[in-house]
Amino acid sequence: MPSDSVIKIRGEEYEEVPQISIFTSKYLVEAWEALGRPETPFTESGEKLMSAIIAAWEELYPKDAQEWREVRTRYKNNELSITEQVHQHTGRSLASYPYEVFMMMKKLFPNFKPGERANCMKMIRKFPIFKLANRA
Repeated sequence: MPSDSVIKIRGEEYEEVPQISIFTSKYLVEAWEALGRPETPFTESGEKLMSAIIAAWEELYPKDAQEWREVRTRYKNNELSITEQVHQHTGRSLASYPYEVFMMMKKLFPNFKPGERANCMKMIRKFPIFKLANRA
C-alpha cells in the first residue's frame, strides 16, 4: 500500500519531492535571476549565490554535511606528504564538493567547470570549505 509520500504513475511508484526541496529550488533560481544570472562563483554575485547553495545544502542534508566534513577531516589528518604521494603514485585531490552542491553548481553555473585545476584552486581560496588537500 503506497504511503502519502508516494505517487503512482502508470503502475510505477515514485516518491514525492519534499516541499522543502521545491521551495529551496525555487529560491535558488530566483536568487540566480535576481543576482543577474552569474556565470561563475568568482564574481561578487556568483559568490553570493554560491553561499546560498552551500547554506541550502547544509539545511537540506544536515547528516550528509556532517559526515562529509568528518570524512574530509580524516582525509586531511591521514594525508600523505607530497613526496610520498609522488612515490606511491596515489595522486591527490585539491577540492572536494558534496554531490548535491556539485549538481547545484552545474545547474546554476552551466558553463563553469568546477573540476578543472584552475577552477579548483580558485574555489578553495574563495570557499575554504571545499579544500581537501592540506597543501594546495
